[in-house]
Amino acid sequence: MNYRRTALALLVVGVLLTPSVGYVFALDDVTGPDRYRSSSGYVATPVDASNDTFLADRYASRVTFRADSLRYRHVATDYDAPNATRRVLADAVDTGRATTRNDSVRADLAAIDDEYPFVTNDSTRDGVYDLRLSTEAETTVVRTTRANDSVIADVVRRDLSVSYESLPPAEQATFDAIRNATEHGEFGYRLWSDEPVPDAPLVEKQGTTYAVWVNLHVDDFNFPDGLLFGLVASALGVVSLVAAGLVAVVGYVRSLPVETATE
Repeated sequence: MNYRRTALALLVVGVLLTPSVGYVFALDDVTGPDRYRSSSGYVATPVDASNDTFLADRYASRVTFRADSLRYRHVATDYDAPNATRRVLADAVDTGRATTRNDSVRADLAAIDDEYPFVTNDSTRDGVYDLRLSTEAETTVVRTTRANDSVIADVVRRDLSVSYESLPPAEQATFDAIRNATEHGEFGYRLWSDEPVPDAPLVEKQGTTYAVWVNLHVDDFNFPDGLLFGLVASALGVVSLVAAGLVAVVGYVRSLPVETATE
C-alpha cells in the first residue's frame, strides 16, 4: 500500500469537503431566491359582517386608543405631554367629562381624536367610549359616551373593511393565495417577503367578507435547502482529514528501518 499517495488523496478530499457548508451558503446567495417566507402564517376565514357583537368584540381594539398606553415609552414618545394627557383622558372616561387649558395636552388630544374614534382607560373589555372635543373660551372640553356594539361595528365596517376590487393587484394576489390556502385546509399561508398583505383586516369579495389574520408563527431561519447535504459533506471532510493524518503516521512508522538483534 502506498501510504503517501493514500494520505495525500484523503487530504485533498478533506480540504475540498470540509468547507461544504460555506459552499452551500455561497451558492444560495448566487442562485437562491431573492425573497424568503415570513415566519407568520395567515388565514382568510368567512365572517358575518352583519354581526355587530362579533365585529365589536374582535376589532374594537383596532379603533380604540388606550389611555393607559401613554405610560409606555414607545407610545409616549409620539406625544408632547403623555402623562397629563393620560390623566385627562382617564378623567373623561371615568366621569364623562374633563377639561384642560394645557396647549401640549390639547395637541395630544387632537392627534388622538384624528386617529382613533374611541378611547378607553386600560382595556376594551372595560368599555369603549366615543371621544368628542370642543373648545369653550380657552378651555378644551373632553366628553366621552360609552359606545354600544352597533356604533363600534359601524366604525369597523367603515375603517377596517375594504372591497377586493379596491385592492392593488399585488394585494389581490396575496389575498387570493391566503384564501386558497385556507380553503385547502392549510394552517396558515406564509407570505413571501415581496407579497404585500392588505392593511385592512376585513376583505369583501363576491358578497362574502373574509377576516384576514395571523393564525400561527413558526421558527424559520431561512437556511438554504442544501444545508443538510453541506453538513454531511463537511463531516466527511473532517473524517478524511483525520484519516489522512492517521495514514501518514502509519506510513511513516512503517517506513522506519527495522533494527535486528545481533549475537
